[in-house]
Amino acid sequence: MKFLTGWLLAPSVSTLGPSIDHLYNLILLITGIVFVLTEAALIFFSIRYRHREGRKGFYSHGNPTAEIIWTAIPAAILIYLGFASQSLWSALRDPRAFPANPLVIHVKAEQWLWHFTYAGPDHVFGTDDDITVENSFHIPMGQPVRFDVSSQDVIHGFYLPDFRVHQDAVPGLSSEVWLQATQLGTYDIRCTQFCGTNHYQMKGQITVDTPQDYEAWLASAKAAAF
Repeated sequence: MKFLTGWLLAPSVSTLGPSIDHLYNLILLITGIVFVLTEAALIFFSIRYRHREGRKGFYSHGNPTAEIIWTAIPAAILIYLGFASQSLWSALRDPRAFPANPLVIHVKAEQWLWHFTYAGPDHVFGTDDDITVENSFHIPMGQPVRFDVSSQDVIHGFYLPDFRVHQDAVPGLSSEVWLQATQLGTYDIRCTQFCGTNHYQMKGQITVDTPQDYEAWLASAKAAAF
């Protein structure tokens, strides 16, 4: 079902992206088939049993067997999709499933700006050597990256479409999500929650570097900050 992703979405560039795309494509395929069959049945019965002079109406109290079948099949599909979705959700957001020793970046949203903070040489946040950049930030390819996402004013939506990662930024709450990039390049950041009059301007970019290029960028960002 990769053709569905290529048609509707840009290829994913994270380790969990293909699994998310597979679930998305599966849901799209199931709902598409059901939609087509339902509309075809509606058109068929509308024509087949249209009003005709002299034909008497037929009244039915239903078919219990058919009703059990068309209830049991959707129920089984929903149960399967529920377990599959929960598994992916846990892989992305349950701290117990996070890879060991990730790069940690604090993401703070405000109207209408993104702040990205890296711990300095002491590897502790909240100290004087922290490095903060705005709207555009870098990560190394192949290394797990954990985002601690929060907001200082209203609810925002931290969305990295090419990585299939989304996390709401909520005032007073720190939420965690992680990714591991699989392809070099520069990709978009979007805010998915309406956060005020300039919501449309709340954009940014994430750049995936080689480890060497990432260290060089981090050094330049540190020099600019101090």
